[in-house]
Amino acid sequence: VEGVAYLSSFLWKSESLGLWSQPRGENLLDSGAPFYEIYRTSDGKFMAVGAIEPQFYNQLIEGLGLNLDELPAQMSFPDWPEMKKKFASIFAQKTQAEWCSIFDSTDACVTPVLSFEDAASHQHNKERSSFIKNDQGEISPRPAPVLSRTPAVPSCKRDPFIGEHTEEILLEYGFTKQEIDKLHSDKAIELKDLKANL
Repeated sequence: VEGVAYLSSFLWKSESLGLWSQPRGENLLDSGAPFYEIYRTSDGKFMAVGAIEPQFYNQLIEGLGLNLDELPAQMSFPDWPEMKKKFASIFAQKTQAEWCSIFDSTDACVTPVLSFEDAASHQHNKERSSFIKNDQGEISPRPAPVLSRTPAVPSCKRDPFIGEHTEEILLEYGFTKQEIDKLHSDKAIELKDLKANL
């Protein structure tokens, strides 16, 4: 319990500094800040923005086609609601792909919000082999961390169905077929027959 409490140290300190003292959705890191939010694009997809530090914020503003000198200060809390509306209006004018082409080569901390399929097929993840397919073609993340001397070995087999191996295991431990059938009829165990009933 103490470990979990300690993990919240940042939030406690943020509250004492006034960075986390507002209702949900109005603080620095819970989508209150216009530069730490998710915005809808013209094609109904989303872009995530996390440009907290000034150098990243400056690149965000530049990518949005705005002039920093004409905007309120980044940490002007009272101006955040209007700034969010302005950012939302601008993001809604282009597709996700168009925003990616604007921000991909910058340090603006602006990234696409991807579906599972898009994340697995994203060029960065493909180059790093971040995802693998199991025997049934299901995609999952590759085990991490990737260590050079002791790399993790992914299990590419599907998870067994409930009851798939019950009979086999009970027979191995000396149960008779009749005892297993009784356990099943008493609903003490689950049996799963994967053979087709043709």
